[in-house]
Amino acid sequence: MALKDIMDLDFLVRLDEGQGEEDPSIAARDRDIYRQINTPDLDDASLALKWLEYRKLLFFNDSGSRARLPGALYARLYQWMVRGVAAGGGLLGVVTAYSFLAYHGRQPVNVTLFAAFFILLQALLSLGAGGMMAYRLRCERTGNPGGHASFFQALAAGLFYSRLRRLAQKAADRSGSGALAFLAEHVSGAGMKRREYRGVMFWPFFILCSVFALCFCLGALSGTLFRVLTTDLAFGWQSTLLTSSDRVYDLVSWMASPWSWLMSGSFAVPGPEQIAGSRILLKEGIAGLATENLVAWWPFLCMGILVYGVLPRLCLVAGAALAQKNALARFDLGQPRYRRLLVRLRSPRMDVDIQKTGGTRATQRDPLPRPEPVQDSLEPISPENRGTPGQETGWTDKNPGNTSGQAVPALVLASSRVYPASAMDGVEQALKGQLGVSVSTVVHIGFDVSGDALLVTEHLKGAEPGPVVVLQEVWQPPIRGLLHYYTGIKEKAFPDRPLWIFLTQTPGEAHMGVLADDVNYQVWKTAISRIENPGIVLERWAP
Repeated sequence: MALKDIMDLDFLVRLDEGQGEEDPSIAARDRDIYRQINTPDLDDASLALKWLEYRKLLFFNDSGSRARLPGALYARLYQWMVRGVAAGGGLLGVVTAYSFLAYHGRQPVNVTLFAAFFILLQALLSLGAGGMMAYRLRCERTGNPGGHASFFQALAAGLFYSRLRRLAQKAADRSGSGALAFLAEHVSGAGMKRREYRGVMFWPFFILCSVFALCFCLGALSGTLFRVLTTDLAFGWQSTLLTSSDRVYDLVSWMASPWSWLMSGSFAVPGPEQIAGSRILLKEGIAGLATENLVAWWPFLCMGILVYGVLPRLCLVAGAALAQKNALARFDLGQPRYRRLLVRLRSPRMDVDIQKTGGTRATQRDPLPRPEPVQDSLEPISPENRGTPGQETGWTDKNPGNTSGQAVPALVLASSRVYPASAMDGVEQALKGQLGVSVSTVVHIGFDVSGDALLVTEHLKGAEPGPVVVLQEVWQPPIRGLLHYYTGIKEKAFPDRPLWIFLTQTPGEAHMGVLADDVNYQVWKTAISRIENPGIVLERWAP
């Protein structure tokens, strides 16, 4: 699944949530889509992609042919940003190297300063970027959200999101669609800079910065070669600390060790005589220095830029691209919002004869036209294969699917004082019907991090992969102690599993469901978002 597909999927799911999660038309539409897919054995990722294809068609049909989705806006803008940073980095490298190599016949090019900026500094920057990359990979393996991005990544991300928000706003103003107005809000940072995206949105901006540095080094190498080919240059070195030519030779020989075994003679590294003959003494000038010694440095400088600047950055770009691919493959489609979608798709739906119930016949939309690219894989949703509301057809699905086989086992944490055994049957039904989660074990906790962590760890030994669900009363405010408990027990007992906080009303009430506009629920959402841990998500028992 590509990043643009994840963006579109998230946007369309959130768009449905904004229309009302309990809207029966959404469930009917999704079940119709599942009937058209007509493939019962798809995994979650494949099923979500198939749904996305149909859902895009419905979105374009409702919003107009000029509508845009976040994925398309992202792909177009990111492509132009890659081109822009590549061109800017290459041009800056050429100009910088050209200015460093300015020679007017009196003062030779300072090898020490050139090597420090174009070789040593680039090597240190590449090493720092490699360390950041390794740290990020370790954070992803352990489930830690990681620290903040570098200054350059934050700058690139800020420019990117600012421009993307403007593009989305223009698209919304041009079409006048309410859905596209929501799109402009979605890309403003509350949407695509959420905690869930940290694992996949880190790498594109890391790649941007690496491409800029790579092209800068390529530009510097090209500018150096161009000046060497077209200009009579003289290179010399001078240093107050290094006064011995032998020590300079040892230093440059060590720096040239990565390529000296491939190249022979003075072309790999200047010899001791050439180094001694290119030393600049201010009181003597360069009049007495031989030309062959003054031009002996350029192969070493070019190879230094190639080995310490270009190749490390090239490896970083390739490694980041591979890391992004792996991060996309690990993207968690088991989050509650996606679980609700998958459950809606796989849950059979009963159509009731409205003539018997005294209802009003609903109007049927026109058949949806299908673009050519997906014509061979999906068939249009038409009145003949959708089923008509008001017609008694029993189970309307051609392919009801195996909903029981799709349930994900989960360990449920609950306080025995608040959630007695009599209330757990309803909780289990709500989790299975709403999120497709089956309760494997119920662990009674006392909200003590150390004690509960040992208890949970014991129950998770050998357990199947799945989330850990903790039941929580919605009326209880998310005080600092509770938030500390959630983060602490996840870190100690199950750092590689997600923690779902499932909000309910107090057991014993007539309805344990929590409304979407419940004030307490909104308070919980704000508190959990401030934790900034993508492994801790909030869900409510929908009435």
